[in-house]
Amino acid sequence: MRHGGMVVLAAVVLTGLTGCADRPNDLETYYDKPAGGASPAQSAPATSSSAEVHQAAANGPVNHVADDVSAAVLTKSDLASEGVREAAARAANGSCFDAVPAGDPRGSTWLYTSGSSLTQQVTGYLDRTAAQVLAAVDCDGQPLTVARPAGAEAARAWCDGSTCTVLLAGGHVLSGLQVTASTATRAADALKGLAVLAAGKLPQS
Repeated sequence: MRHGGMVVLAAVVLTGLTGCADRPNDLETYYDKPAGGASPAQSAPATSSSAEVHQAAANGPVNHVADDVSAAVLTKSDLASEGVREAAARAANGSCFDAVPAGDPRGSTWLYTSGSSLTQQVTGYLDRTAAQVLAAVDCDGQPLTVARPAGAEAARAWCDGSTCTVLLAGGHVLSGLQVTASTATRAADALKGLAVLAAGKLPQS
């Protein structure tokens, strides 16, 4: 069956060429071109076209959004001044993160020596901007007033108990930060400083 598959492929590639009807059905024989047959140079446009298709796919919107999501994730060096260590596993989404439309989120959970925790969730959207997504999010708890940090097109925040969450929109990327501390005040204070850091990693228009 594989031999038959190769014959079909060869027939497609060689459509319009003459003098091949009586040649054996072996792909290797097509490299021994008869006099007057197509030269390797004449086949080059097909290879070039294929390369262009692959390049276009690599530069498509899906890849650009995926790259922007990865770039927005906070790293150990970004959080060096926070005195945190990365948790072995990311904390399960909860509270405000449950209200964020589904996607393929990236992020990590970080632990403070005080026992507080920081979880980041970064999600990308192809069909709409992150600001449009954020406008429709409605989280439980009390709204928290935060200044929109430089780099973010929109920002909204809430506190539910001693857990506070801020969502930052930039381009097609929504970056969420969630801090759980001993009190809501401590969580909110930590969140406001972290929001500035996270906003700086959002894609810029």
